[in-house]
Amino acid sequence: MGWWAVAVALVMRRRAGIRRPPVDDPRKLSIFKPLPSLAADDSPARLAAALESFVCQLDDRAELLLGIEEQDGPRWRAVLNGWLVQYPAAGVKVICVPRPAQFLSPKVSWFYTLARQATGDLWMWSDADMVLPAGGLRALRDEFAASGCALLTTPYIVRKVTQAAMLLEALFADVEFYPGVLACRQFGSVRFAMGAGMMFDAKMFREKVAWEKLGCRLADDNALGGTLSPVRVSDLTLETLAASARWRDAAQHYLRWHKTVRWCRPSGYAGELLIVPVLGWLGFAMVVPGSLTAWLGLAATMQMEVLAAWLLCRSAGCRIRGRHIPAVEVWSLLRALTWLACWLPWPVVFRSQKRIWWGLYRSAAIGGNG
Repeated sequence: MGWWAVAVALVMRRRAGIRRPPVDDPRKLSIFKPLPSLAADDSPARLAAALESFVCQLDDRAELLLGIEEQDGPRWRAVLNGWLVQYPAAGVKVICVPRPAQFLSPKVSWFYTLARQATGDLWMWSDADMVLPAGGLRALRDEFAASGCALLTTPYIVRKVTQAAMLLEALFADVEFYPGVLACRQFGSVRFAMGAGMMFDAKMFREKVAWEKLGCRLADDNALGGTLSPVRVSDLTLETLAASARWRDAAQHYLRWHKTVRWCRPSGYAGELLIVPVLGWLGFAMVVPGSLTAWLGLAATMQMEVLAAWLLCRSAGCRIRGRHIPAVEVWSLLRALTWLACWLPWPVVFRSQKRIWWGLYRSAAIGGNG
């Protein structure tokens, strides 16, 4: 109950952005956006809307490096031509090549490829499905220049749930992950970064970071945040687009999120068991099934978590509808079991990467050993 009270307070106090005096920073910014390959029945429209939130804010001190896999080039042509007409002054560089494979990590391989085309003194690495609020690019530049940090990283939330399966992504991002990030920012040192957005000095990156060490593992954002310090969690929050239309895909994504956190921070992940009392009540009820206290405790704790989830999603701008409440009840029960399951030796699947990961440094191509 104490944790949920802190979490709700942190999120409710959070503002979309803080006004800062403009900073006259003449350095050019290069924004890296590697795009995942499109499925046969997929359309660029969803990602295009998120990317446009960056394109429309480009000025003469910013460029966007867009990495598109060669086979997807024709499907993106209409979107790119539309931007050329609507934002003629925007500096968008399109790098359309076969999927880079310099390293084990496909994403880092893309970053390495895009870095060869970057002309900015500042770099920003950002996932393709992130939506930047209006005025966000200027706000991030000003915050980075004023804060004196080595790396500025942006938290993210889910605001739109158009299909029931997307609720699982919203519950992880808005209820489990986002409050924890804010707690780290408020009460402790930040030794991680988030792929939603990472802004840093290109020269410092070249001096301190080895591409080979970054590219040989999963969670490059976590590794980069552990190398470039100090790290600051930005005042700005980005929005990520929930993509899972089917419960199976949503469950795989949810498990992948949890497993990655477990691999990156095993001691902290183990500590979270102490604040998941559903597991304790469930164990009590299984051992003493005739105990009314056990079942009442389990039911009361689950209702507390459902209420906290509703408040946190609402504070983040994500609406949980009445018909979704039964799914939230199931989430409250199953997420405690997820914490236990993530200690078992099973892999996570990144379909966009076409890879299976068995650990931070163990990976194989789907359908092969590459």
